Amino acid sequence: MPLRWAYLKRVVAGAIFGLYMGHLLYFLNPQVDITPLRLAMVTLVYGLICGVVFGSALWGFRLLRVRLLEHGQPDTNWRAHGFGFVVLAAFIAAAVYWIHVDVLRIYLPIAAWRVLAKATNLITVTAFLLLILWIAERNADRRRARIIFGAGILLIAVSSFFLYQRRESYRVEKRNVVVADIGTIAGKRPVILVAVRNLPYDWIVTMSGEGVLPFFERGARESYFTRLEPFPTTSSRALWASLATGKLPYRHGITGRFSYRTPLNGRDPSERFLLLPSGVGFRTWGLIPPVKRISSTLPSGDALPIWSLFSRLGLHARVITWPATGPRAQQPSSPLPPGVAQRFTSAKVRAHLAADIAALHSGMQSGADDLTVVTVEGFAETQRELDVWSNELRSSSSRRGETLRAYAQQIDRLIGELAQANREHMIVVCSPTAVSSPALPDTPWSFVLQGLRNRDPGADDGFLLIAGPGAMKRPNPSPAFVADVVPTLLFAAGLPVGRDMDGRIISEAFADEFLLRTTLSAIQTYEAEQLVVRRRGT
Repeated sequence: MPLRWAYLKRVVAGAIFGLYMGHLLYFLNPQVDITPLRLAMVTLVYGLICGVVFGSALWGFRLLRVRLLEHGQPDTNWRAHGFGFVVLAAFIAAAVYWIHVDVLRIYLPIAAWRVLAKATNLITVTAFLLLILWIAERNADRRRARIIFGAGILLIAVSSFFLYQRRESYRVEKRNVVVADIGTIAGKRPVILVAVRNLPYDWIVTMSGEGVLPFFERGARESYFTRLEPFPTTSSRALWASLATGKLPYRHGITGRFSYRTPLNGRDPSERFLLLPSGVGFRTWGLIPPVKRISSTLPSGDALPIWSLFSRLGLHARVITWPATGPRAQQPSSPLPPGVAQRFTSAKVRAHLAADIAALHSGMQSGADDLTVVTVEGFAETQRELDVWSNELRSSSSRRGETLRAYAQQIDRLIGELAQANREHMIVVCSPTAVSSPALPDTPWSFVLQGLRNRDPGADDGFLLIAGPGAMKRPNPSPAFVADVVPTLLFAAGLPVGRDMDGRIISEAFADEFLLRTTLSAIQTYEAEQLVVRRRGT
């Protein structure tokens, strides 16, 4: 009996950890509906798996200790033991919850994050109450020890019940019909969006000081130019989706390279796990097989990109290039001028530049378009060819530094020509991140290292440049965020901003006269099943 009772305590310890992790699975995925029956099944499965695996492992360590330290003769005197593992499991689960609360602020809706924080506090309080019971059990006899053990299990069951009650806050309301009042100036303010992959703000400042980037130097002097702060992520796809939609990952659904479907999901195609490997490595063991891995779609996941918003309003939008999920699509190329071609010794780099020249030349022909979107991808590909993976700009005397400067100089020249050819357009040039975006901690060790490292907080920033009619320079502007680009672009075009967007309008980028002539309007969402467009005054 003592043997089985000690083994049972270890199994229960593992089962408790599995119970809390089963709840966490749904706390991190509020888009997946949860019912009492489904949660009970998931809790049972996780409890059985973790209980048997961890309980047997702990019992095996005990047998090993008896064999090595006690020479195969275990102590026959009864003593309280095993309940400490239950307390340890509760504290480990609480630590895992705290890690997720710290790093997932932008990956969960604010209400969902608050619910997760309350659940974390509940589990932490439960762990400390179990610690008090464990202290009492250490000096109790056999009968009282079992009573205390039962009280601990009851306490865990009560905390689990309140965890489900917290989950009730995750219901989502869907809209069917929305009316958009776009006003009379809609369509009269054309916009060109140029996105450059992996061009850091610090690089532009350095190269502008060297006289390499005259267009950006003039833009910083005469137009609105500021840092663009990225958010921590496990994949740059999330940053690009936020740049295209003005929404954070919890809305567009791109948190990494893949999402997952398992027996724990419902049959609704929208119910899939958007997991982040934070704290416990959910990609490894947080999914019960069979698992179906689903590629995270680009450009925008579950949210509509900026060009689709223009199309829904009856305006003409043209997308020349935008990052895709797979390998870079083959783009038509333009021949390089002889003087330019001689500056690049690599044929692959010349091919990347030729594709970018073709894309930007196509963007120059934007007279009839209300929105033109073009992405310069060759600069990032050139960084990979040169084996540049850090945010530090190489010296101009090195081959890598010279090649990067030569490529950036061509980008500067081409964007300058595009702006010159479309003087009536608002020109928005940006990069959502530097070469290496800030990494989201994905293990307890990386979480600790993040707190110990003393990195430059602005080294991974991209940039935002707004030039054209109505834009103006502001001294020492505040940094912008990736989600701010779309609301600002909609405002510049005289279109309503979605209330469900997470970014803000960067009003300081525009002159006072422009702000007085532009009426700020809003729409509940652009993603309703039916969008009724009404022009003001008609």
